[in-house]
Amino acid sequence: AAVKRQCVKFNYQSTPVFMEKLFQLYEMILVRHGLMLVGLSYGAKTATWKTLQHALGDLHSNGLLGENKTRVVVINPKSIYMGQ
Repeated sequence: AAVKRQCVKFNYQSTPVFMEKLFQLYEMILVRHGLMLVGLSYGAKTATWKTLQHALGDLHSNGLLGENKTRVVVINPKSIYMGQ
């Protein structure tokens, strides 16, 4: 329900493909300390993580499902050297 509310808020269509991507991202976050989203242009990468971020933030602020406050750090991959 929180994800559907965020889709309406951002004027996104909650298609089965979008929802599957969102749930895959959530599952990946649960098992990883950090991750990187890569893919083709217009592949819904930004829409997916922003929707998930706000949905989890809503759950946290309402005290539901024991979710933590979300924190996103966006790094420009061109600003990192190969040795880092």
